Amino acid sequence: MAGNYQNMLDGTFGRYYQRFRELNAVTRENAVTPEELFPNERPALLHDRMHKMLSMGIVKRVGLNRYWLDEKRASDSKGILKQRLLMVVAAVVLALLLVALDKFGIVSL
Repeated sequence: MAGNYQNMLDGTFGRYYQRFRELNAVTRENAVTPEELFPNERPALLHDRMHKMLSMGIVKRVGLNRYWLDEKRASDSKGILKQRLLMVVAAVVLALLLVALDKFGIVSL
């Protein structure tokens, strides 16, 4: 399953990985702006992809608008998958807790 997830990540973000590597933006010191990554890209689409990579921990932010690729994290599909599954489990637990609190009249949904 992790292999399939890694293939999906590479298919989705492979072009971004390659561009980060071309610009040598693989360390905090060499972070680049989104405009440097893809000067001809539509800003909304680029920021959406950057947000997804940030939420997965694949890309790290430096300051307000500079980013770098964490190659170790990008190659760790199991870690990313575990993080996603943990978020889903936490959401389900929270939902069940709220339903239980509502049943006992502690909170009103």
